[in-house]
Amino acid sequence: MNRCENYVEHYRNDAEKFDYFTNQDPTDKAYEKLFRKFLLNLSGKTRKVLDIGSGSGWTSFIPHEEILFVDLSPKNLLLLKSDTSIPVLADAHHLPFKDESQELVVASEIIEHLNDPSMAAREIWRVLKPGGKAIISTPYKEKLRYTLCIHCNEITPWNSHLHSFDEGGLLSLFPDRSRKEAHIFGSKVLVLARAPRLFKNLPLWLWRAFDLTLVKLTDKAQHLVVVIEK
Repeated sequence: MNRCENYVEHYRNDAEKFDYFTNQDPTDKAYEKLFRKFLLNLSGKTRKVLDIGSGSGWTSFIPHEEILFVDLSPKNLLLLKSDTSIPVLADAHHLPFKDESQELVVASEIIEHLNDPSMAAREIWRVLKPGGKAIISTPYKEKLRYTLCIHCNEITPWNSHLHSFDEGGLLSLFPDRSRKEAHIFGSKVLVLARAPRLFKNLPLWLWRAFDLTLVKLTDKAQHLVVVIEK
């Protein structure tokens, strides 16, 4: 498989063609609401947030005084501008921030897309303040699928996902001296049964009581989330 060297252009074109700001499927919307509650619980109290690969900017639900939205798409960043946000056109492999300058770093559903996840992890660690926290989420043990591009006649991964991670693989990207924890979230059994639509407005602990039990029994989850503390 040939990998396009100009991935920046790819993701800018991607933002022009696909709408990441609306989601019409009721089950997906309900699941996202539960997943965001979970990430909010992990984020703790913070004032400054750095969101890498911000997409629709859904991390703005985290209470903050200032949030830095980093993305490769000028279109997406223009839509995210607000009184408390700063849009930054940048690449996760080369973050334009000083060492140890960020209090909370969130990289949600991005690391599986990157040419070099290890390089991005080093950048996250570099900009993270001592005592700061990074939250990284990705599909859990995703089986990567490929198709043949009708234009270039090259094998192409679905959804532009280049990597699949389990707990050990994702945690290993960060220094051993860091404090690390891994969580698996979103039983595929419950999602297929459309259960998130029933649980979305109930306390998160009630969802997790069912969710975590089924995840442990089946080892089939939607998401892996790791928390790194410096």
